[in-house]
Amino acid sequence: MNEEVDMIGVKKVEEHEDGSATYQFHFDDKARNTLAEEGLKLVLYCAAAKMNLQLVYDFIEDHIKYEAQTDE
Repeated sequence: MNEEVDMIGVKKVEEHEDGSATYQFHFDDKARNTLAEEGLKLVLYCAAAKMNLQLVYDFIEDHIKYEAQTDE
């Protein structure tokens, strides 16, 4: 049995003097299709809710910070 697997990996990381970084990723066809599908789904859900994508990203960041505090 040959099952397709979503494979995503970091190919290259370039760190910059200002502390930022540029990442290059590699992924298989199934992962690429999944990313496209989920990205479009997120955009459509936000549009239906009349919600800016940045609000979703901010919520996720806040959740990560909250989880980190409760783990301490």
